[in-house]
Amino acid sequence: MWSLSKYLDREIVDLAVEIEKQGTYFYKKLAEKAPTTQIKALILDLADEEEKHRVRFMELSRDLTPVNAPETYPGEYFDYVKITVDSHMFSDLEKTEQLVENARSGLDIVKLAMEIEKDTILFFIGLRNLVLKHHQAIIDDLIMEEQIHLVKISRVRKAVEANDE
Repeated sequence: MWSLSKYLDREIVDLAVEIEKQGTYFYKKLAEKAPTTQIKALILDLADEEEKHRVRFMELSRDLTPVNAPETYPGEYFDYVKITVDSHMFSDLEKTEQLVENARSGLDIVKLAMEIEKDTILFFIGLRNLVLKHHQAIIDDLIMEEQIHLVKISRVRKAVEANDE
């Protein structure tokens, strides 16, 4: 499990790299279980996107300097980021492995993919205020890409649900 209390701002971006790395890994595992070519193609596309995001975060981490986020009490933003990291699906890899194992149907797979994307969006929103203004556009782009992933997943989910009726 990750513990943010021992990390500096630069290392928080390293956690984003790790989230993307784990996302790639788990999407590939999910793709192996996909019952249709439509679901498999979606999940493999998500794996490719997560790898691209990992590379972008690696580039961002090279030029990161600490930023003081606005707070109503000292340590408030740090507490928020810590909660976000600690509650992210990939903070407990055994649990995530079990979720992948338990995904038995196409609908299970797309629902799990949606949860992964939502968790990642929340983490990126928290991360955004920890980087300099000129880097926030990078985080904003990544958030938008994750939102687009949710739309793609939602479309496939509707198709899967329609086929199950």
